[in-house]
Amino acid sequence: MRNVAVLLPATVRSFELAVFAEVFGRPPTIDYAVASEHPGVPVPAPGGLAVTPAAGLERLAVADLIALVPPAGAVREVSPAVSEALHAAVARGARVVAVCSAAFTLAATGLLDGRTIAVHSSCAGRLTDWFPAVRADTSVLYRDDDPFFTSAGSGAALDLCLHVLAKDHGAAAAAEVGRGMLVAPHRMPWLRTRSDAGIGRLLEWAIGNLHEDLSIDVMARQALLSRRSLARRFREATGTTPYAWVLEQRVRLAQQLLERDPDLGVEDAAARAGFSSAALLRQHFQRRFGCSPTEYRARFAPSSR
Repeated sequence: MRNVAVLLPATVRSFELAVFAEVFGRPPTIDYAVASEHPGVPVPAPGGLAVTPAAGLERLAVADLIALVPPAGAVREVSPAVSEALHAAVARGARVVAVCSAAFTLAATGLLDGRTIAVHSSCAGRLTDWFPAVRADTSVLYRDDDPFFTSAGSGAALDLCLHVLAKDHGAAAAAEVGRGMLVAPHRMPWLRTRSDAGIGRLLEWAIGNLHEDLSIDVMARQALLSRRSLARRFREATGTTPYAWVLEQRVRLAQQLLERDPDLGVEDAAARAGFSSAALLRQHFQRRFGCSPTEYRARFAPSSR
């Protein structure tokens, strides 16, 4: 991801536009531009603001990542020109981020047919009514279904964008942007622990003990809960399962270890991150990043740049 095009609709929601600017517009290695079907025409935003895009749809033809800004209201149709530009971009390998109600924009192109996307519960029914070929997942805050990335709400847009940045530029780059925005280093994409202080304390403990056995039985004992109660409260607080949460944290820790220490062996990185073997770490890296841990370090470790 070296080239990002932010595509504006006829009206924009300014928060999500600002998230794109902060996450993708900040790194100096990313060529960032704002485009629309009608370049040079101001696009209204809430609060009396207006955004004037400098680029047209031709900008999508060179973008590695296209970020769709949500319109002021969900849309059922998009113009043929926008649909054609998005189809062409995806066909040549571009990725698309559609946060919040921008998922409606992407669904209207037909590109999401047969796929499952993250959707806020308040609009899931309308989305599946309008686009029955698209499946809505309201249990997570964002979903990585490469080349399509969707988030369920405005707040989750930040988590999704940092995830995409980490996926292509490494955890250190995402952490640097996150620190500039005062995002906690270990913040999970779906973390909502303020509603359950007990689960919040459990997550803090688990983060410091990723190299240990973190089975559901161990975590239930640590939280003084039954397995069933832990599973229920964990999903209510985080939107996911203990297994998925721990796996995400371990992969992130392995990313950081490989980036920080070019001399650390893959076996040692796997053990420190809590994986039972280097083979298991390789399996998850291949699935998540499309490369081995060694290839990941070659791309993102400072000594390799």
